[in-house]
Amino acid sequence: MSYLSVILIAVIEAMDCFAVATSIGLGRLGVSRLKALILALSFGFFQGGMTLIGFFSGTLAKHWIHELGSAIACAILCVLGAKFIWEAYHQKKDEHKIVDLGFASIMVLSLATSIDALTIGISFAFVEINITFATTAISLAALLFGILGFELGNRAAKLFKTNLPQAFAGIILIIVGIKLIIA
Repeated sequence: MSYLSVILIAVIEAMDCFAVATSIGLGRLGVSRLKALILALSFGFFQGGMTLIGFFSGTLAKHWIHELGSAIACAILCVLGAKFIWEAYHQKKDEHKIVDLGFASIMVLSLATSIDALTIGISFAFVEINITFATTAISLAALLFGILGFELGNRAAKLFKTNLPQAFAGIILIIVGIKLIIA
């Protein structure tokens, strides 16, 4: 597999991280840049780690992992998205804006966005590939897109004076979750 193909796969894999980070930036103005950086680092770690796990597990339960993993990730993202939407319309105007992004949330989001990387890693087991380059590219793309997404979402949220950004963030998470099932 060419280096360009690997880079394209890395960018595509990072799109879920970008969408989730943008949602966090849109919906949670109280999240510090340090927490956003930790989230992005976690995205990179999980994306790279899941790629390696997939690669080394090869064909073991390929179909089962893809089907069940996508369903679990979809459920996590849809529940989180629905929670964002509910909070946008059932909390006081600024109540949702000072919310800490805790360790457990970071881990769950990182796991949910990295399920596809496991499947990609399995597919890498069947092609000639530099797995070190592939894992590094996927990890770095997830990190960079996580940072970019949070910053973009956070800046957009500051422009709005309503709860609309949080509802929009919830919709994005639900779309990403549904995409995992459909794709």
